[in-house]
Amino acid sequence: MLGLAVLLAAAVPHASTVRSPGPEHVSLTIYRDPMRRRQQAMNLRWLGGFALVTETRRIHVPAGDAVLGFEGVADGIIPASAIVTGLPGGTIEKNRDARLLSPAALIDGTLGREVTLRRIDRKTGKVNEERATIVAGPAQGVVLRTESGIETLGCSGLGESPRYDGVPEGLSAKPVLSVLTHSPQPADVTVGLSYLASGFDWSASYVANVAPGGASLDLFAWLTLANSNAQGFPDANVQAVAGRIERQDIREIAAQAAKLELHCYPLGTTTSDLPTIERYRRAAADSAEDIVVTGARRFAPMAYAVAAPPPPPPPPPPEDLGDLKLYRVPETVDVSPNGQKQVALLVQHRVRFEKVYRARLYSWAAVSGAPASVVLRMRNEEKSGLGIPLPAGTTALYQPRGDTRLLLGLGTIGDTAKGEKARLVAGVSRQILVDQTVQGRDRHVSVSNGNAFPVNLEVAIGMAGEQAYVDASAPLERIDGIQTWSVVIPANGSAKLDYRPRR
Repeated sequence: MLGLAVLLAAAVPHASTVRSPGPEHVSLTIYRDPMRRRQQAMNLRWLGGFALVTETRRIHVPAGDAVLGFEGVADGIIPASAIVTGLPGGTIEKNRDARLLSPAALIDGTLGREVTLRRIDRKTGKVNEERATIVAGPAQGVVLRTESGIETLGCSGLGESPRYDGVPEGLSAKPVLSVLTHSPQPADVTVGLSYLASGFDWSASYVANVAPGGASLDLFAWLTLANSNAQGFPDANVQAVAGRIERQDIREIAAQAAKLELHCYPLGTTTSDLPTIERYRRAAADSAEDIVVTGARRFAPMAYAVAAPPPPPPPPPPEDLGDLKLYRVPETVDVSPNGQKQVALLVQHRVRFEKVYRARLYSWAAVSGAPASVVLRMRNEEKSGLGIPLPAGTTALYQPRGDTRLLLGLGTIGDTAKGEKARLVAGVSRQILVDQTVQGRDRHVSVSNGNAFPVNLEVAIGMAGEQAYVDASAPLERIDGIQTWSVVIPANGSAKLDYRPRR
């Protein structure tokens, strides 16, 4: 059960073995996947972020050489990053036990040994048990030798499954980090364990509600945590880091648990070319099957009216972490295995904004009747109701209408520092139309406003940083690095711009 801890103890004469079943307290600092796009949802099968896991454990250290097995570390632990503090004799050696308990690992560890084969007749429900020897497996099917001869598991037409006499030596139900230490005397110590682990990610999701009157909005953001490890972290302190750090790929130690495959052979060919007993090992942690213990279903109790729980405390403002930003979750969080959790990231009320219309043109493309985008532009400053760093994420904009809320637009927002401008997309307007004609070197832009009130329109031309347009009939200012025509279109009116691309 101790895996590498047993091997270490055997390699060091008179070394004692001590197990730590789990931490007393854990803290997670989660870093985002820098390659995932803002609008891309997190996929639990492949999370490109990582976390710094910090644990506190209480453990008894015997005198002399001892192997300490820290159970319940994350599957994606990077052993080279592990730091253990608080041991009287320090750390001499550390190892990651990669042999995890799984259906395939049980077959692999029981090759050549007897198991109890339990069969259930699907029609009568009669249960029959007999002894069988596992001849081959787990890859390419499981071959058994019974009193009736050679057969393959799952091919008799009956519901059947093996029952094991015990857990094979060296298998562990949880990932284990084994540490070799030497203590001058026995002691009960508090140990700190910190390590990096893959299989984490987080994202921000903004929900904005336009206030009645349309002059301000309330901005709320969810922080979605994702954990693809089979290990959960209950009652954990969680921090999320926004920004990009220097990062190099590090080869992980995959759990040695192949996928259990059951194959049936044509009648009479089971014993043909029977392979010798060998250990099929294909390291593929993401293909390992979980051992699931089912329980009786309970009926939900009748619901009664109860008082609403108190609202959670407001999230604290972000903190500086070098050039990065750190967001703390004010309450402890149960981070589930292979799951996601949403917690409040920020709450800002009465954020003032400016409603503008935007269009995008390129000098080489003719455009006819293109609708303009509706954008709510905010300045990330205290006097505008913001003034905090905003991490990149998705946005959803709503506006009240009677007793309901109507969705105005879905979009994304980039990492926005204090003092920068942020935008929320509010759909497109067919009331504001843009045309561009191409005649030789001349470009003619015409815009129209079908509303009964004047509007502000920004027409961005070309690419960011480009100095490509001359002889414009109106000034072109640079907004977000793009030469832009800013114009106020009167009610039910129009405006025109003529320009030439630079040769």
